[in-house]
Amino acid sequence: MKLFGIVKGLMDRIFMLLGAVVGSQFPEFMQQYTQRLSGHAAELSQLIAKLTEMASLSNKTLDQYIYKFLSSPDPDFINQGEFMKAVVNRWQELNVSLHSLADATLWNKPYYFFKYMNYPIADTTMHSFKPGINLTVEGLCYAILGMVCAYVLYQLVIKLFYLGYTRAVSVFRSNH
Repeated sequence: MKLFGIVKGLMDRIFMLLGAVVGSQFPEFMQQYTQRLSGHAAELSQLIAKLTEMASLSNKTLDQYIYKFLSSPDPDFINQGEFMKAVVNRWQELNVSLHSLADATLWNKPYYFFKYMNYPIADTTMHSFKPGINLTVEGLCYAILGMVCAYVLYQLVIKLFYLGYTRAVSVFRSNH
C-alpha cells in the first residue's frame, strides 16, 4: 500500500504539471488568434477604404453606394452589392471581436473570446499554433487555473477508479 501512496502522490503532481502547461497555452493561443483576427480586419479595412473612395467619387456614402448596386435590376450588380455588404458586415463583426478582446480584462477575456470567436480564424490558428512560454501575469493565472482543474480531474478519476475497484472486489468476494 505504501507503493500505491507514492504512485498516487506522483501522479497528482504529474497531472498538475500537465494542467499548468496546458493552461498556460490558452493566453498564447488567444494572442496568436488575435494577431490573425487583426490581420483579417486590417485587410478588410483597406478594401472598405477603397470602396468608400469609389462611393465618394459618385458623391455617395458607402451605404448609398451599396444600395445602388442592390437596387439594380441587373443580377450582376445585385451580386456585387451583396458582396460589398457582406464585406462590410464581416469587417464589423471582426472589429467587434477584436475590440472586445483588446479591451477585456484578464478575467473576462475568455468570455469575449468564446462569445465573438470567428471559427474559421480559430481553426487556422489551431492548425498553425506554436506553443510558447507566456511569462505574464495572465500566463501565470491560467497556469494556476490549469493546475487546479487538472488536480480536480485527477481526484475525480481516482475516486471513480477506487469506486470501480471496491465494487469489483465486493463482487469477487461475494462470488467466492
